[in-house]
Amino acid sequence: MAYSEIIYNKEDRVATITLNRPQFYNAWTPTMNREMREALLDADNDNDVGAIIFTGAGKAFCSGADMSLVSRRASSSDEPAKPRTGAAAKPPRRPGLLPYLRGLRTPVIGAINGVAAGIGFTMPLYFDFRIAAQSARFGSIFSRRGLTIEDATAYFLPRIVGLANALDLIITGRMLSAEEALKIGYVREVVPDDQLMARARELARDLAHNCSAISIAQSKRMLLEHLSSDLDSVLRDADEMTNWMYSLADIKEGAKAFAEKRAPRFSVPKTLAYKKNQDG
Repeated sequence: MAYSEIIYNKEDRVATITLNRPQFYNAWTPTMNREMREALLDADNDNDVGAIIFTGAGKAFCSGADMSLVSRRASSSDEPAKPRTGAAAKPPRRPGLLPYLRGLRTPVIGAINGVAAGIGFTMPLYFDFRIAAQSARFGSIFSRRGLTIEDATAYFLPRIVGLANALDLIITGRMLSAEEALKIGYVREVVPDDQLMARARELARDLAHNCSAISIAQSKRMLLEHLSSDLDSVLRDADEMTNWMYSLADIKEGAKAFAEKRAPRFSVPKTLAYKKNQDG
């Protein structure tokens, strides 16, 4: 498909998705959301893609939702709605914007440049790696816009940075530097601005060429599915998956490559990882 608000390309087993509204600091829109979802799912379903890089064009990663859309939605309702709980609760209008990111089999690397605020702060919580440019700044900011935190922030943020840091960030809505984001664990590493994409590509190529795609896919699923599971469920799943993985070609190739002191040539497609879920 033709894209108007993202740039999407594939090269050397790496897909790169770039939010592309630089004149608006890559402020999020429904069009951008549709396009990034289409590109991410395309990359995830492509067995020739072993890693995905996600970044922003220009001086920002994503400055949050386009405020003209926020203002329009806020002014469209004359009477405040009352939240319903318990038996009176209704199903949500939509189950979040981004949950499909949790099901991606392909590792996603966020190359975060400039401002990452609002949904630009929420989105990377789903990524497997977050690398920040030195000039990057991060903020939940919802308390400073009259909103509550969105999507899966309440689920992922305290698991990534700890409850005390999560409370600080969501209550104050303050912006934090790349170095502070590194200190609390929100990002994996901080690099000079002019080295951001080179570092992201280095990591992406390593994952795409030297790691088993089926191993990554199954391990990601297990980690995320079992964040709230009991130990017995984790052990049963691990035993089942380990036995299944031993029947595949990649473990044989991994052992052979180790013995021969060479890089492995893995071949099992990542799309096979959905077999367990599809079969129930």
